[in-house]
Amino acid sequence: MDRERSGTERRGEAWRNVACLTLAVALAPLWSCSGDLSPQSLVERFRILAVRADVPEPSPGDTVTLDALVADPDGAGRAVSYLWVACVLGPSRDPQACADPSGGGIIGVGFAATFSFVAPALADGETDAQVLLTFSGCAGGTFTLPMDGGTPSGAPECAGGDAATAYKRVVVSAATERNHNPSLATLSLDGESWVDGPAVTRTACVEGSTCTPLEIGATLGPGSAEEWTEIVFGSPQVRTEEVFVSWFATGGSFERIRSGGEDPKVKFTPPKEPGTIDLWFVVHDGRGGTDWTSRQMVFE
Repeated sequence: MDRERSGTERRGEAWRNVACLTLAVALAPLWSCSGDLSPQSLVERFRILAVRADVPEPSPGDTVTLDALVADPDGAGRAVSYLWVACVLGPSRDPQACADPSGGGIIGVGFAATFSFVAPALADGETDAQVLLTFSGCAGGTFTLPMDGGTPSGAPECAGGDAATAYKRVVVSAATERNHNPSLATLSLDGESWVDGPAVTRTACVEGSTCTPLEIGATLGPGSAEEWTEIVFGSPQVRTEEVFVSWFATGGSFERIRSGGEDPKVKFTPPKEPGTIDLWFVVHDGRGGTDWTSRQMVFE
């Protein structure tokens, strides 16, 4: 009995170490060596474009399932390894608290494309709790973990592939009002309905040709911009979400990286060379709600 309990404790400590080291990597500063960077909307490498929770604002005890929008334009369909970590932030809401293995904030670790956790109970005197989700992807390789013999950096590493990391906060609340994910009801291309299906064909902006930007429009699903009540200086104030769409593509260029309003629109300049490009459209409500859809275009 003592041996079994000791083994369980060792495994639990190992999971906590993996989770905390992963969070430390995710929260590290991002360094840039050049001011000549590609726009955020251009997807040229393995990236995580969004993380979605099926219940963006759960009650204590609810099961929350997450998935991620992963883009790998040059991967040719290569496999992706996954590493999820869920950590409850303390009253200070400081993400660095999740890097302390002795803090006891880790509530789950997962290695599949989707990940679920149970929303924790609220601490005495608290009206909500915040769960920090860290998602790391390793395209074309596998994660090497410290507990599997160590890694040079002392943190989980993507061996033999390309890595990307993203994180998301999920607010657990006892309030009766609940936030829900927004949605994209329809898309349009130059004023015509753009349904999900075979890639549409257009003309590339090759040298010597006339290049006219295309207009891409989105229609939000019913109820996407929800109202909620916020307490401001002790008084309830009714707010309405400001929903926006982020635009992504593997080629061409958007006039802006995101658009808001009831019917978000954007001008898209085709690429300068013929080929097939992928496009992704991610809708956010500013309160943790997320959804997305995708399309494909062929330029001749």
